[in-house]
Amino acid sequence: MVEEHGRGRNHKQVPLYALIFFLCAIFIFPAVWTFTNSLQSIAGPVGLFPSSIHWNNYVRAVTMIPFGRYLVNSFVIVGLAAGIGTISSAFVGYGFARLKAPGKGALFIVVLATMMLPGIVTQIPTYILFSHIGLTNTYLPWLFWGIGGNAFFIFLYRQFFMGIPVELEEAARLDGCSSLGIFGRIFIPLSFPIIATTGILSFQGSWSDALTPFMFLSTNQWPLATALIGSSDYSLPSHPWVPLIPVVDAATMLFVIPILLLFFFGQRFIIQGVVTTGLKG
Repeated sequence: MVEEHGRGRNHKQVPLYALIFFLCAIFIFPAVWTFTNSLQSIAGPVGLFPSSIHWNNYVRAVTMIPFGRYLVNSFVIVGLAAGIGTISSAFVGYGFARLKAPGKGALFIVVLATMMLPGIVTQIPTYILFSHIGLTNTYLPWLFWGIGGNAFFIFLYRQFFMGIPVELEEAARLDGCSSLGIFGRIFIPLSFPIIATTGILSFQGSWSDALTPFMFLSTNQWPLATALIGSSDYSLPSHPWVPLIPVVDAATMLFVIPILLLFFFGQRFIIQGVVTTGLKG
């Protein structure tokens, strides 16, 4: 009876596994298509199976444009937006979780409400503001965005910090530790999962953002994401209106490598960080 029951349960799970496999195939197919076409001949047709392998498309991808300069620009933007934003969001999240102040709850609701406002809605007003104060064609907007933090990350930090036992904080205060000292010596060492989570998510968002740098920066300041979309150098020299699709696909594969590596090594921290934010609220 037990064997028949287990066999029946396995049969019921077959449609679920089939659905999972189908969805995985849908999500993986664009990456497979891009990779296989990156190996296609520049004069060959686009298709899933290349007629011959051409690894030199990757050489063309890094030599036909100033790939290294765009790559450095990407890391500068990521460092400002992701690095500083992760730290500032931790400070704000700690304040909402542990410090007492009048109107703190209402202010936290206002912060959460900003998540419902699409970023594209504020894109043009933000550009006009920074343009009037002379901060376009510089990386300073990303510095200020980093200092301002991220509403979603603030929420994650606040939930995570509320799950840390109050007894640890009380013991530190009895030893004469200040709020800043408690934050740096107790909360930060215990918060590696959520720090890794916010850092990875912020890196992904900043690395993949092509529209904002296109609006705020000059061509030589573009990050790699914007350059791959806005540059016309991946084309035949004699016919600049004819794009070299295999070279573009090769550059795209190189572009996604940092994101794939970061997600591969940090996915367990993402799961752990998101799960632990709901321990207490």
